[in-house]
Amino acid sequence: MTDHSHRGRSDELLAATRRLYEAVYRFDSWAASELGLHVTDLRCVNALENGPLTAGEIGGRLALTSGSVTALINRLVRAGFVERIEDAHDRRRAKIALTSKFRANADRVYSCLGRAISAEFAQCSPAESLAAINTIEKLEAGFSVTLHRD
Repeated sequence: MTDHSHRGRSDELLAATRRLYEAVYRFDSWAASELGLHVTDLRCVNALENGPLTAGEIGGRLALTSGSVTALINRLVRAGFVERIEDAHDRRRAKIALTSKFRANADRVYSCLGRAISAEFAQCSPAESLAAINTIEKLEAGFSVTLHRD
């Protein structure tokens, strides 16, 4: 393979990745609106999908100041989408967790995305589906490496 063809494929991959990001951003904007949230609030609840986090962990993941995180958490608590869970060992510390109210509302919004993606991949073989998952994981790794380089 020539350097020119490799560079061409890299350019195509980057262009496709940017189109994917734009589509995700448009979807997130729509989903946030459907849930009555700001896009940053939606990013927070997405970060909480894998379990509770402290305010500091949320700030680190979303690159927000402590004041911004406090305001964000307060909005989500008022909406009934998250709750503060006191740390049994340190009462000054709390974890932020999603509520069943958020999960019910999110299921309503995200189920349409799940159906659409399933329909797009319905004709794929298991190997093709695995290749798609591997590609998405490589894209995520590329974003992460770029953010964490010194």
